[in-house]
Amino acid sequence: MAGEDPLRRRLQDLPRSAWVIFSGMFLIKFGNFLNVFLVLFLVAQGFSAFQAGVALGVVGVGAFIGNAVGGTVADRFGRRTAIAVSMFGSSAATALVPLADGLFATTALVGLVGVFAQLYRPAAGALLVDVVPEKQRVTAFAVLRLAINVGMAVGPLVGGLLSGASYTYVFLGDALFSCAFGVLALCTLPGGRPPVEAPAPQSAGRGKGGYREVLSDRPYLLFLGSMVAATFVYGQSTATLPLHVTDAGFDNKVYGLLLGLNALLCVVIELPLTQHTERRNPRRVIAAGLALLGIGMALTGVMHAVWLLALTVVVWTVAETVYTPIANAYPAEFSPAHLRGRYQGAEGIAHTLGGALGPAVGGLLYSISPPLHWTACAAVAALGALLILGANPGNRGEVTDAHDTEKTSEPAHAA
Repeated sequence: MAGEDPLRRRLQDLPRSAWVIFSGMFLIKFGNFLNVFLVLFLVAQGFSAFQAGVALGVVGVGAFIGNAVGGTVADRFGRRTAIAVSMFGSSAATALVPLADGLFATTALVGLVGVFAQLYRPAAGALLVDVVPEKQRVTAFAVLRLAINVGMAVGPLVGGLLSGASYTYVFLGDALFSCAFGVLALCTLPGGRPPVEAPAPQSAGRGKGGYREVLSDRPYLLFLGSMVAATFVYGQSTATLPLHVTDAGFDNKVYGLLLGLNALLCVVIELPLTQHTERRNPRRVIAAGLALLGIGMALTGVMHAVWLLALTVVVWTVAETVYTPIANAYPAEFSPAHLRGRYQGAEGIAHTLGGALGPAVGGLLYSISPPLHWTACAAVAALGALLILGANPGNRGEVTDAHDTEKTSEPAHAA
């Protein structure tokens, strides 16, 4: 079993390209200043909170498009090309934001940032699947999440310091980190186009190619539905949890501490926990994690003391660390090598959709009735758990492709 190898040994055995992806993800999440400070920047420019919110929503629309386009670019032109185009395009567009004149120009520009900023995502996920052996993939995606969590925990602190001097520095800093990942990708990641293979016997009947084939994969659609549900529920941690904390009589510091507890737990327990969860049936692990997520969020509505709220954070954070690494690696069970980018792109679209619906629907339900809202969170999580239990890829097998040579010949490098 993969989980029986010492964690340190397994990390050392990960290929060099995987560590490049981890490093790049840390860079761009550390420097993800635009999303964090866009609303404050626009309000400081004299726009209303509503107008700033619309602009931030346009970034989300751009991210939706970027995931879809990124999957096609990754499959047709290569993983490295997709990542480089994404990073350099995002860097250029972000650097221009402080120079934009008027709300329309600024909104259009940040929408373009959203497209480019997410275009890399399917390529990064597909490349990990390309170069990491099957038995190590869950570990690889857990390390990826660790890089993301650390970057997102530390980066906003630096962004806050930059914003105190000038918002121009904030956007230039964001652009610099994106450019750094682009250069890193061009210099160190393998090039070339992804493999083109004959369809497996199970999929020969579909044979539609592109996203049409992804959307005709019914078990995978069930998986995508479960991810929409998961992101919808998890999104309440930033959408309606702060409202509940305020209604309970606490200030924003308490909410910040709760989010800090979430980030700390993810960093500390996720990798060790993955050694145990990856040995189990992935659908059951994901289903158990979603059920626990629903329980943790539902309990939030009846907790009105700080220590009890912290306890609910522990519950849904453990749930997050149980299901997320397995779920991130699970698309590889479905995707043929020549469609890995599109399968990863479809997963990104599912998370983007859940991320958009969570604040909108959750906020509406909370405004109608907080108890109804938290009960609905439990119901949506339960629905996600049921969907994933039906998402059985069958015996599709591992496809041998041109990238398999890198899996065996590329030297390990623990960056």
